[in-house]
Amino acid sequence: MFNYASAIGVDIGRNSIKIAVVKIHGEVIASKSYPLYHIQNKDYIISKLFSVIREIRQIVASEGVNPICIGIAAKGFIDHLSGIVIGPDQGIRDWTNVPLAKIINQETGLPAYVGNDANMMTIAEHRFGAAKGFENIIFVALRTGIGGGIIINGKLYRGVNNAGGEVGQMIINFENGIGDKGIRGSYEHFASATAIVRRYREETSAYNLQNANSLTCREIFELSYTNSPVAVKVVKENAELVGIGLANLITIFAPEIIVLGGGMSEANDSYLKMIRESAFANSLENCRSEVIIERAHLGSNASLLGSAYYGMTRLAGKNI
Repeated sequence: MFNYASAIGVDIGRNSIKIAVVKIHGEVIASKSYPLYHIQNKDYIISKLFSVIREIRQIVASEGVNPICIGIAAKGFIDHLSGIVIGPDQGIRDWTNVPLAKIINQETGLPAYVGNDANMMTIAEHRFGAAKGFENIIFVALRTGIGGGIIINGKLYRGVNNAGGEVGQMIINFENGIGDKGIRGSYEHFASATAIVRRYREETSAYNLQNANSLTCREIFELSYTNSPVAVKVVKENAELVGIGLANLITIFAPEIIVLGGGMSEANDSYLKMIRESAFANSLENCRSEVIIERAHLGSNASLLGSAYYGMTRLAGKNI
């Protein structure tokens, strides 16, 4: 049955809900994205989920497709066995200790499963993307914050309380920088997209450059491609810091592959080259001797593919 099965994959983002129907081998049958209001609460998100799931089922029903389950990627800590979103609230009022899998199952009649979004991306890259064929994998999502996932001997590592894999909170500079999660000197605080924007503003404040305060991380990367001195400096500094975080992971885990996802991973090859140089220069030779560092292959589809596949494997009685 599962060779021909399909599932609904859902990604609850900060600004949108993305949804797709995906076959077991990774083929996307249909997908849509729905914007979210800036101010959100639990009832609004759940109502939106009901609506988008209903609509995607109607779309694929016309093609004779009947999904067998639903997988949902959500931010924060997740009790994946019971499908409860533990928190933190991620800017959604009352979005803690939400039995989301049960709620969705009761509304739709389909088995529902919930996982952390970075873990779902990790599963997708392992099953369909850059890490296919590898058994020891680190996935790092470089974006507004930094998320991650770890696969050891082919199985997702979850740790105690499903809390493993929070690579963004490792400490790389204890002297400075308390991030929004209250941890001093975290990788996320110093190496994320938010950090690039902050550093660019710091570097340009003395020059009072027009529009410097409104630039996004992507725009700063674009400026660096034109050899804008401040942008080049900030991007180079960031690549070194990203690499230092990866060096820590290399020395601890000695993985076969590190996959870089998130919007920052889409920067040009010179950025990836600088990250590799920093990671390899700051890690032990025996640990780094076989590791490769690659971009993610699946882009914004990773959470959808991963959550749909995760749902189907859970339904089949597997716990990946």
